[in-house]
Amino acid sequence: MKAETVPCSTILLLITLYILQGVIIGFISAIPLYLDSRGAKWQEQGTFNFVVYPFSLKLAWAPIIDAVYITRFGRRKTWLLPIQYLLGIILFTLSFFLTQLIEELNIKYLTCIFFLVYVLLASQDICVDGWALTLLTNYNLQWASTCQTVGQTTGRFIGYTILMTFESANFTNRFIRQPFLLTERSYGLFTIDQFIRLWAVAFILVSTIIALCKREKQENNHLNICQTYLSIFKLFKKTCIRQLTCLLLVSPIGYAATYAMTSLVLKKYGVSKETLGLLGIPLIFVKILIPFCVTKTNRPLTWYNRAYLPRLVMCILIAIFICFTPYILSQWYFYPILICLLILNESLVYLMLVSRVGFYARISDPCIGGTYITLLSMLGNLGASLSSSSVLYAAAWIKSDKLAYPILVGICFLFGCLWLFAQFRTMVRLQALPIEKWHLLSVPIVLDKISSETPELYSKEQEQQNMINASAIHD
Repeated sequence: MKAETVPCSTILLLITLYILQGVIIGFISAIPLYLDSRGAKWQEQGTFNFVVYPFSLKLAWAPIIDAVYITRFGRRKTWLLPIQYLLGIILFTLSFFLTQLIEELNIKYLTCIFFLVYVLLASQDICVDGWALTLLTNYNLQWASTCQTVGQTTGRFIGYTILMTFESANFTNRFIRQPFLLTERSYGLFTIDQFIRLWAVAFILVSTIIALCKREKQENNHLNICQTYLSIFKLFKKTCIRQLTCLLLVSPIGYAATYAMTSLVLKKYGVSKETLGLLGIPLIFVKILIPFCVTKTNRPLTWYNRAYLPRLVMCILIAIFICFTPYILSQWYFYPILICLLILNESLVYLMLVSRVGFYARISDPCIGGTYITLLSMLGNLGASLSSSSVLYAAAWIKSDKLAYPILVGICFLFGCLWLFAQFRTMVRLQALPIEKWHLLSVPIVLDKISSETPELYSKEQEQQNMINASAIHD
């Protein structure tokens, strides 16, 4: 039996939704650089970092999105469309006073506003992740990870790199206005307010197109809210879930300092915002190609395991190089070497990311698809958020900014090595478990080998599986 080819319309839909999500995530990740330009301190940066926590807490409301919906409207569209319309309205309103909040370093207001935006983005992510499992039921589920990574990567590139590059007056005057003999201005090709206003309109437009043109396949979810919440506790009774939880919460500590501090440290050493944006251009190709390279793998967690130690080594190499930045910043070879180091690092980052998310999709029980994959994503995001916040607050305790970065990278490296030594065998063992061991009810299943010649048989088997799962949870 051979797997069916995923329809291009399905891939395009998922990638578009993830791009919208990625643009705003990338935009918010650029805000700390604008705050730094206004003199924000490490502690203030740590406070703003709390805006990302909704992605680590979304399990609290994921079962509601999974269980409550209007059948006629669609299980995922019931929530997806109102969320995206609300995001568009909030971002459009924010665009009229965002610059003022940044200039005044109004950290509390910025944190509250973007925390709400992240809550909506996390809710949108729950809808799209669950919808992806449904849309790709008869296909290779690794495509769910590929669509997410490609879409979010493209979106973050637009929201971070494009924004910081073309919002810069210096870059725009030098490389766009001067070559075309245009009058130089004190602002870039667009302002930060205009940028976010454009994407607010994009959210509303895409939502309208989906509402009018995309019909959602009917899903018969037999679980109510209480049963869906109860399923989370049942999952944690499984030893494999508890072991995976430990892995996801602790593993980010090894590269937390590099992830949270590298861009800020480069900026403190004199690398401009627009230059940091330009550094992301060669990385975008790596970020998009890597997901397609592991689309057909049947051992995603094994790839995650193999890439961990090389990523720790890259963190050390990047830290060593950045320590010499004040002495070699003006040399011609500084940026080529930095770009090569970043390309190698991002290759490992995205290999681990795609492998991890692909593993989520493979083991998630379709009966509670949105909640299951949200649970796993939340654990990974929570581990990254906690480690990043801890590193930023720890940096504030070290009086010398020049010493904070290398010291924390070194400490994280040691913790990462200890974690890998302790958990290596566990990851191998978890990868070897049969898929049904991860589901609420252990019923043997076969993934990624759905015959295109027997769709009716598969539909009947899937319906029987859903009824069995629902009955087990109810009991």
